[in-house]
Amino acid sequence: MTLINDFFSIVQQENSSGSINAKITINPAHAIFNGHFPGKPVVPGVCMLQIILEVTEKILSQRLKLITAESIKFLSVLEPTVNNEIEVGIKYTIEHGVILLSANLFSGPVIFFKLKAALTPV
Repeated sequence: MTLINDFFSIVQQENSSGSINAKITINPAHAIFNGHFPGKPVVPGVCMLQIILEVTEKILSQRLKLITAESIKFLSVLEPTVNNEIEVGIKYTIEHGVILLSANLFSGPVIFFKLKAALTPV
């Protein structure tokens, strides 16, 4: 299941050698928030991970899968009614066909999510 253009949308994107920067909006009316959590919506951690994956796929124009995650950190609660526009920052290198990345979801000084992982084309 993809989340792009339903759960979240990319409103701005930049890709330079080894770096991806994007602004995204999160849909606070998405059905997932009916259960996570009623009356106080919070973006699930698995959705934060999926956002990084899908933004990377979109910018690099290829389907990817996570093969290892060296580090996954949830640092702040992401409430879509408070922070529905956030930034995605990704640094990556490609070694032997494997994409090694370090990524963040943030808004100003607040970091919601950090990831260090390896992805491979599907």
